[in-house]
Formats: sequence, structure tokens, C-alpha cells
Amino acid sequence: MATVNNATGVYTTLGYNFSDPNGDVQTLSANTQAHLNTMPAFISTWQAQDIASNSVGGYFQNPTANAVNNIITLSNQIYILANSIAGNANSTFSGTANLYPLIPAANTLYSTASSFLAHTNRLSGVTPFTGTDQTNPYYSNAMNFGKTALYITNQTDSITNTSPILGSFTSILVGPQISANSNTITIDYSTLTAGITGNTLSNTQVTQIVSDLTNTNSFLSARQTGDVTYFTNLQTFVNNYNNVKQFSNMGETQTYLLNNFIGTPKLVSRINS
Repeated sequence: MATVNNATGVYTTLGYNFSDPNGDVQTLSANTQAHLNTMPAFISTWQAQDIASNSVGGYFQNPTANAVNNIITLSNQIYILANSIAGNANSTFSGTANLYPLIPAANTLYSTASSFLAHTNRLSGVTPFTGTDQTNPYYSNAMNFGKTALYITNQTDSITNTSPILGSFTSILVGPQISANSNTITIDYSTLTAGITGNTLSNTQVTQIVSDLTNTNSFLSARQTGDVTYFTNLQTFVNNYNNVKQFSNMGETQTYLLNNFIGTPKLVSRINS
């Protein structure tokens, strides 16, 4: 086995404490040791060091988190501000009625952005896959399924790019666009608060803010929906592959059994083509 340098201490983490009074724990034979020495390293030095120091974890981050959290915060603040003034009969702001369109737009974006944050946390590995959610893509399962799809589509369709894998991850590939939307809503919130404070907020400004909220909502929603839809298709693709893979590299007995007893005419025609 290839040597992993500077990684002693991994064995001690097992806590082996048996004194072996009867000599049952034996040294591996020379042939077995030689075989082990021909195998490639299972882990790299840094991986072994992290295991030895019990420092595994903290490897993943959500690259969109800051911008999305800003969108969540601002949409909630816009909702609270617009709702408090629109529903206040004693408000001195002259354009109270004009604020009503902001309320559903901000509330919808708040909900969508919150869902998008959870979605990108799953994609980036911040939220690990526990085996119960079969609908949403997570870093581990989307990566594993994607690798399988890449190998297959390279052979069947000559695909030479990473789209079979990254089709589930588009929401974390649009960081600049999310940041741009976040900056726009930051400006919108400043415009809104200044306009209300100075009683200068125009209908045109409100319409623009509503448009920005709606466009951001549509963008985030489309990317999340696209990822989930692709992942659903990806799972079906891999499941279909697994169904037909069982008929690859068949031995003589399996082929005989399928041809003469349990194979349908459809299968028999395919395995003998």
C-alpha cells in the first residue's frame, strides 16, 4: 500500500486495548503484506491527519449564503415596514395606499429566499443527506448520481462537459447574479425608507421595487425548481441504467436461463441482437 506520510496516530483512534493472552492476533503473512503494499493509498496525508486528530467536518460552505440571507432580511423588513404603514390609519405618510403591492411581493420573496437558502445548503453539503429526503438534491447523492450519468452519457452521447453532474447544482453556480439581486434590493430598501421618512416616495419608485422583488423571486424559484426537476430526472436515469445493467456481462448459465425460461421476447431479442 502506498505510504501516507506524517499520518501516524490513526490506529490509536480505534482504542484497541486487548492484550491477546493466547496469541490469537497474528502478524499477516509475507504474501498478504506484499499484496497490501501493492494497493494504492486509501486516503491522503491530510485525511489521515484529520482522522487522527478527530478534526473531520467543517469542509463545506454555501457560497450563496450571505447574499441570500441579505435578501431574506431585506424582504422581511420591507414586508414589515409596508404592512405596518399600510395598516395604520394614523400614518402621516401620504402614499399609504401605494404600499399595498409591496406586501405580497415582499412576503413571497421572503418565503422563496428562505426555501432557496435551505436548498443551497443541501447542495453545498452544509446540510448533509440523511437518507430520508428522496425529493431534493443533496451534495452527496446528486454528485454520485451525476458521476454515473457522466460516464454513461460520455459513451452514449459523447458528452464531454460536466453538465450531467452540475445539472443539479445550478443554484450555487449563479452567485454573481444572486449578489446583483441582493444589491438591488438593498438599494430598494434604502429608497423605500428614505421615501417614507421624507414623504417623497413616488408610485414609480414603488412599482420599481415591486418589480425588483418579483424578478428576484422568479430567478431564485426558477433555479431551485430547475435543480429539483433535473435531479428527479437524474434519479430516474440512474434507476433505469441499474435496471438494464443486470443484463451486461452475463455468464453462460444466466444467458441460458433468460433465453429459455424467464426472459420475455423483448429481453431475448435484445440480449441476442
